[in-house]
This record gives sequence, structure tokens and C-alpha cells, in this order.
Amino acid sequence: MLDGSLALIREASRDARSFDRATVYRAADVWDNNTFPLFRAARARTAWGRERRARTGLRWMSELGPSRREWMVGLLGPEGERLVPPSAGPVGPDRNPDGRVRPGRRRLTADVAGELALDYLLPRAEVRRLRVEVRGERRLTASLELAAPRAYAVEDGSTARHSVTMAVDVDRVTEVVFDSADASGVVLRADADTGSVRLGAGGVLRGDGVHIRLEDRLWYLSRAGRRAQAEAGAAGRAAREARGSREPWGRLSGPARIAAEVLRDAMLHVRGVGHPTSVGVISPQDVCDAFEGAGRSIVASGALRTRGRRDAAFERLVGEWTGRCGGEVDPRAVSREAGLSGPAMLRLARYRAPDEDRPTPQPGEAVLNLAVPSGEDAGAPWRMHVPERCEPARFQLRTEAFRGIGRVVAGDFENGPGALLIARR
Repeated sequence: MLDGSLALIREASRDARSFDRATVYRAADVWDNNTFPLFRAARARTAWGRERRARTGLRWMSELGPSRREWMVGLLGPEGERLVPPSAGPVGPDRNPDGRVRPGRRRLTADVAGELALDYLLPRAEVRRLRVEVRGERRLTASLELAAPRAYAVEDGSTARHSVTMAVDVDRVTEVVFDSADASGVVLRADADTGSVRLGAGGVLRGDGVHIRLEDRLWYLSRAGRRAQAEAGAAGRAAREARGSREPWGRLSGPARIAAEVLRDAMLHVRGVGHPTSVGVISPQDVCDAFEGAGRSIVASGALRTRGRRDAAFERLVGEWTGRCGGEVDPRAVSREAGLSGPAMLRLARYRAPDEDRPTPQPGEAVLNLAVPSGEDAGAPWRMHVPERCEPARFQLRTEAFRGIGRVVAGDFENGPGALLIARR
């Protein structure tokens, strides 16, 4: 599992023009909670004990949710279904500990769009955040966060005026048109194949695999929530949460613990790509080089017969890993340039609207991730570059910005000083 995760990270980050940030993040994130169980399994005194601890660790890994289990099965190959059996999840609608229904995450359909239009004042909804990103070579994805006032009555009338968060995820974007000066008012539409979110008078976010997630603690009082609550009541009491496996921590000390900490810290370093502002200063390839074959080495070291030989083997691993990282526990970082001009491919654009309602008003923000040449060698892999964040007076984005190679040009443009223009070559 560890060596497979490193292989995924290596392939997803080999060239900035095909960089898949989500895949790198997910593969690294697994080892936050599961590095110590791996070492504990490897250090068991007998083959039977190693097998038992390994199975416990796999169950622990898979119980985060169906998507985690699916990821693991795909990585394990033909043996995956046998090694990671499905867990017995709760039966019935999603409810909180008090038995009240929760909206959950739903695919956008015509019915769901109609429900939301009745329960929320979508004409008054506003865009809080927008992120559009290329995964791999061509898969354009998007995440949109809206603030929408409730249209339904609540017990305390004062809460009705507070907006709820409506998150929209689009798995495959076919069109995006956005202008921060035209970001109020939302219309949701869906047909058999695609869904769309109309933004303002001229904006749109359209694509396949559109899902909506609500963060509304009073949803059970909405029209859709009351109906779901009645159906849940007819179905009986709330199902008990499935009992998870015992946490496979146990005692880990000495050189094995140091090795586990070095590996975990390196994977947490890679997980930093989850922040778009950090991708330009993280080199996942360096981590893959430093820890190549780590999984096989850990298993081999833990299987040695005596404690002294095991400790010596783990000490050697620590020395090898840190030596490949340039003598530091944290792998080498890529420096961030102050400025850039020349060929570039837009890989990610993120916008956050200004928030004047906070005790300390928060300005708007724009973050870009660009793939740029590594140097003069035309055949070398491109690298990621993150320009300094800016507080734009206006932010505009269209689908065409993600198609092909453009050119970063510094200067003053019609949108004001400090604007960043990515022009087609």
C-alpha cells in the first residue's frame, strides 16, 4: 500500500502540465494516521502476528468511508476485495446523534434543484469562493461555495436572516464563465446528463457529475427536511453507527518509531499540496526518490529474528532516507521566484470574495497555479509556479484560460495595476 501510494504520487507529479494535485494529496494523506500501524504490524514477533496486525490495519484504513475503501481496493488489485471486505454501515437516512435528518451530499437533479429553489432564496445567493482546476492532462474540475439565505421559517426568527453554505462540486467542467462583479443571484438546472449553476446575469458553471452539499444545521425545518424527517420516522429509530475496528496503535519505540516519524513527516510535507499556495514550494518527486521501496524495506526490517537486528535495520533506513533528502528530515523545497514572464499553462484558479461582515473585514483574494518550463531544456518536465497572492478589484475567468499554452505578461492592464494576464500564444 505504501509503495503503491508513492507510485501514484510520482506519476501524478512527474510534470506540472499533467499535475494531479488531488491524487497527490489523497495518496499522501492516507499516511497521517496509518504510518504507525504499518510499523507496528511489521515489528510483530511472528509471521502470524504480522498478518493479524496487518489485517487490523487494513480494516482501520478502510473505515474512513466508501471512497477510501474504493481507493484501497484499486491500489491492492485483485486481492483488494478479499483483504478489505465492505464494512457494515448504518442503515437508513443520514441523521445526527439526536435523530434529526441531515441533507448529506446529493447529485444535482431537476428534483433537487426544485427543492433548493423552494427552501433557499437563490436569487439572493452570492459566490463566496470559486476554484477551477485541471486534474491530469485534461480533466477540468470545479468547486463553488455559495451563501444562500433560508426561505423557510425557523423557531428563532433571528436565525432566518443568516445565510447557509451551499457547496457545489463539478467532476468534469465543460464551461465556466465568471465575473466577480456579477456574482449575485443563482439558478440551478439539471437534465439527464449535465448540471449547471447560473451565476448573476452572465456567469455559468456547467458540467457532468454535479453534486450539492448543504451546511445547514436547521435543514430538518425546511420543506425537504420535514419530508425526510417524516420518512425517517416511519422507517423507525435511527440506525446505530457501525462499530469500527480497534485503533491499531500499540507501542512503538526506538529506531522503528524514529523511522515511522521520518516517513510520516515526509508524507505530511507532500500533503501540503492540498493548499494551492504551497504547490510551488513542494517537490513530491524528491520524496518519491528518497523513500523508493520503503514499504518492502519496512517489512523486511521488521521480519528479522532478533530485536537487535531489527533496530539496526530501522536505523539504516533512517540514515538512507534522510541522506537522500539532503541530510534533512523534510525533503528539499523548490524556491519561489519573485516574478515570472514567458510561456505558462494555467492549472488552477481560486477566487475568494471579500467579506465585510467579519469583525475584521477580509479582502478578496486570487490564487493561481501555473505550469512553467524548468529551464532552457525544452524536453525537461515543467514545474509548478505560484505567483504571489493578489487582492483583485475584479476577477474574471473563462474556460478558454485552461486550454493550451499562454504567456504570462507583467504590467498594468484595463482591470487595474497589478493584474495578471495570461494571454494565448
